[in-house]
Amino acid sequence: MSTVLERSDVTDSAPPSPTLPRWRLPLVFGALLLLTVGLRLPAFTVPVFNSDETFLATQAEVINDGGRLYHDAVDRKPPLVPYLYAAVFAVTGSNDLSGVRVVAMFSVALTALLLVAEGRRRDSARRGWIAGLLFVFASVCFAPQDGQAANFEVFMLPFATAAILLARRERFASSGVAVAVATLAKQTGAVTLLPVLYLAWRFRKRRGVVDAGAGFVMPLALVALLVGPAQLLFWAVLGNGSYLGIGSASAYVLGLFALMSIAFVLCNLPVVAPLIWARKSRIERDETDLWLWLLSGVVAVAVGFRFFGHYYLQLLPPLCLIASGVLVRVSDRVRVGTIAAAGFLAVGFSTIGYFAQPFGGEPQYQEVSRFIESNASQRDRILVWGALPEVYWASNRRPATRFASNSFVTGHWGGRPQGDLSGDLATPNALGLFLADFAAHPPRFVLDTSPASIRDAQYYPISKFPAIQALVDANYHYVQSIDGIAVYERNTNAPVFGETG
Repeated sequence: MSTVLERSDVTDSAPPSPTLPRWRLPLVFGALLLLTVGLRLPAFTVPVFNSDETFLATQAEVINDGGRLYHDAVDRKPPLVPYLYAAVFAVTGSNDLSGVRVVAMFSVALTALLLVAEGRRRDSARRGWIAGLLFVFASVCFAPQDGQAANFEVFMLPFATAAILLARRERFASSGVAVAVATLAKQTGAVTLLPVLYLAWRFRKRRGVVDAGAGFVMPLALVALLVGPAQLLFWAVLGNGSYLGIGSASAYVLGLFALMSIAFVLCNLPVVAPLIWARKSRIERDETDLWLWLLSGVVAVAVGFRFFGHYYLQLLPPLCLIASGVLVRVSDRVRVGTIAAAGFLAVGFSTIGYFAQPFGGEPQYQEVSRFIESNASQRDRILVWGALPEVYWASNRRPATRFASNSFVTGHWGGRPQGDLSGDLATPNALGLFLADFAAHPPRFVLDTSPASIRDAQYYPISKFPAIQALVDANYHYVQSIDGIAVYERNTNAPVFGETG
């Protein structure tokens, strides 16, 4: 320990560096962005990293086609990221995912810039650079579908990080607003209120807490008025009850937690290892807020008991700041070696992103998408029975229902054992909404992914839902199988119901 922390007697006495000069901000951001882009170049070569991207892209296409979120397209998430996808598609004139991945790169670089500024203000310019570099490196150090994808967490992190910076500067109303925006990207952004409220009470007592709380509530209330309070409350909060339940999968969940957590630690060992010395190093300045921030991130990862790799991204900003606080106090050899190791791992995972598809890779959706594109008009709706939103995105055809996957109806959500299906896990009234949408605009084609066993679809075939099976039997005929996906086309004499286009 004495060797590792041999320079602590020097750095502890140094005063915090001043705020980063404004004229240098573009230079620092540019350097971080170049590094980020270099590590995320697979974004321009891989069509889809995970289904979350195409789920968001499908919602975005519905929005750009005049549809309304939570009415014509739904997810159990807040509205910010679907509208961000829609805006990028509108600006680029394309639904190619590389556009939103470029925005994700800016988001990563911006988060790193904020960490540079905060590390500098707390300690030194060196600490700031270490925190920023570690974050850029660690953000790609996981399986490509987690580290390279334009997921919810990537767009949440700059706002959560900004909330801590603003709170440290005693701008609590603005800090609350930043937490609210993070929450509008993903619900777990709300846990950042824990360190923010701690800082508010520490510096301003009751007044600070009130300011932070008001800043948090007002943007959420405004967005609720815009999208519909009842809709936002249900789809982003109340409708998540079954998604959050641990149910009968406790043994599976514990195993998944152990596997994913160990994998995260190993993939990001240069960032995690300094925590061993963080509590023992002689850091005079109080950094309780960073530990509370890290604790809140742990809570966010655990909520829902699913432990997908990209959930762990929320841990990185506080981890990088804590690690940088240790690394500025160690010997040059240890510090340079740790940063070099983080960079080496990042380059390795970036390289993997060009060609590797962990966990079986993406299912075959290209051929069936081309079939739909060739045989269905732009006005035709389609229905994919299963969890394959890639078809909606690749064929550029709108879903017949508001659901881009049938998990809402079946109750089967990711992160659970195969075949773990129960009617009480379905979203309340999802089947009724599904049938109403089906009647309002019947699909030209029904694509059944259960014969292809895509994402556990074999465990919930259409036959388990008699009302849906009856509609298919009465109004559709089998056409062919494409990569195991059964294709049904609507009969020419089938009733039109209440089709509205």
